[in-house]
Amino acid sequence: MILKNIDNPLIKKIHNNLTKFGYIKVSNLIKKKYVNQLLCQLKQIHKSGVVNKGLPERDSKDLRVNNLAKRSKIFCDLVSDPQIEKILKPILNDKYYRFLPPSVPNYILGGFNGRSSGNKLDLHIDSCMPYLGNYRSSMLVLFVLEKMSDINGATIIVPKSHLSGTYTDRKTKKIKIINAFPGDVLFLDARTWHGTTENKTNSSRWLITSAFYAWWMKQQVDFPRSIPKKILKKLSNKQKQILGFCSIPPISEEDRINIKCGYEVLK
Repeated sequence: MILKNIDNPLIKKIHNNLTKFGYIKVSNLIKKKYVNQLLCQLKQIHKSGVVNKGLPERDSKDLRVNNLAKRSKIFCDLVSDPQIEKILKPILNDKYYRFLPPSVPNYILGGFNGRSSGNKLDLHIDSCMPYLGNYRSSMLVLFVLEKMSDINGATIIVPKSHLSGTYTDRKTKKIKIINAFPGDVLFLDARTWHGTTENKTNSSRWLITSAFYAWWMKQQVDFPRSIPKKILKKLSNKQKQILGFCSIPPISEEDRINIKCGYEVLK
């Protein structure tokens, strides 16, 4: 496992904070050796050259490695870590899924990128639309790999904004800067208003951003078709499901009419 064990009292605290404030930072959750491994992998991949088509001007100064699932199995291991599952399954699993037992995840990975801040990133939400209520269709999990502060592009959030049922107010003064250290993990309700400060240094501030969706939401990229065979053959059925293999639309009605499937489609 890449992450340290999360016990029941901490699980309860995380869920309570997500409900009340829309976020929580868990300190020192990534095992130290994996912090270094993940950071080295990101830097090596970025140095070797990456293609990031369609980035808006606001992201022009970012350092980015998109679609981490296709880069190395360690990234797939990260988002399928059992400790993440403890947090996300009670929130995102569809209890009426039927095609998989309730003991395994049926949520999917929506987006998965490495990012080091450049320009300021304005407040936004990642839930696609704001809404009221206790139901969550999406969650963000941010894995901090380098020290994060207000001068190098820290994550900013507006506590309790997930309860507003509105899009962001970018003039709000209720912003909280998240200072964090390598190994910390930030959990956010995707309705929570968040962004980053400007990176005013000449140093990187790498973190891994992962978005998890209810199984029926559209993914940022087509993970199933983009993952190379050398990684795919090493993945478990559960990992493939989290990457979206059990919710691929059929080619036609002659194939099947269900979008949600079980592990049988992986054979």
